[in-house]
Amino acid sequence: MADDDIVIEKQNGVATILLNRPKVHNALSNGMMERFIQACEELSEDPDVVVAVLKGASEKSFCSGADLGGMSDNNSVIEFKAHVTKYRDCLLALHKFKKPIIGAINGYALAGGLGLAVSCDLAYATETAQFGAPEINVGLWGMMISSSLVRTIGSKRTFELMYSGDRINAGKAKEMGLVNEVYSSDEFEGKVYDMAEKLSKKNPVALNQGRESLNMIQSMDYESSLTYLRDQVVVLSRTEDYNEGMNAYKEKREPIWTGR
Repeated sequence: MADDDIVIEKQNGVATILLNRPKVHNALSNGMMERFIQACEELSEDPDVVVAVLKGASEKSFCSGADLGGMSDNNSVIEFKAHVTKYRDCLLALHKFKKPIIGAINGYALAGGLGLAVSCDLAYATETAQFGAPEINVGLWGMMISSSLVRTIGSKRTFELMYSGDRINAGKAKEMGLVNEVYSSDEFEGKVYDMAEKLSKKNPVALNQGRESLNMIQSMDYESSLTYLRDQVVVLSRTEDYNEGMNAYKEKREPIWTGR
C-alpha cells in the first residue's frame, strides 16, 4: 500500500485525482481508500481548485472495486465491516465534495469501481470501457453501490445490472444513463479536460451551491424542494461573485471570480 496509490495533480483550477494501482486494476485497499478520502477533503477546501477529475492509472481499468487479494477467509466480521465502512466513506466523500467532479472512465468500472464512477457529477467513457455489478456472481449483492445507482438510473435499470451481474459496454452504459458521453481513446483525454477547463472558468460559488442544492433536493418532496431552492437562489444573489457576473455581462467583459 504505497503512499502514491492516490496521486493528486493541480493545474489552472483543475485537480486530477488519480487511482494509481494499475497492476491490480486500481483495486481499493484500505490504505488507498483512506488516502482517497483525505484527498477529497483537502481538495474540497482548496481555494485554488474549482473542478476535479477522477481517473484510473491504467489503459484497462478505471477501478475494479475492492482489493480482494488483501482479504482472506480469515477476516473477521469486524475487519470486513471496517473495510466496507471505508468504502462507504469514499462514496460520502464524493457526495460531500464541494466542487464539480468528473469521472474519466478509461476501462473497467466494476463493483465498487462502478460506485465511484456513478457518484461523479459527470462521467465520460472510452469506447472500450466496461461497467458491471458482478457481486451476485460470487453470492453477494452490491449493497454499497445500489444507493448511487438507483439515484442515477432508476430501479429497473439498477435491478437489471445487479440481478444479472453482467458487464455492459460503454454504448449500453450511455443508453442507461451511467455516463454522459463515449469517446474514442484518441480524443478521450482531451474531451474530459476540455469540460474540466470549461467548468473551471465558471463562478465557483454558483457551481458549489448548485451542486449541493441538487444533491439536497433528491430526498425532498416537490413543494419542500421548491421552497429550499427559492431560499438558495436568494442567498446566491447576495454574493460578490453574482454582482461581478452581472456587472461583467453589462460591461461586455469576462468576469473575474473571487469565490465570495
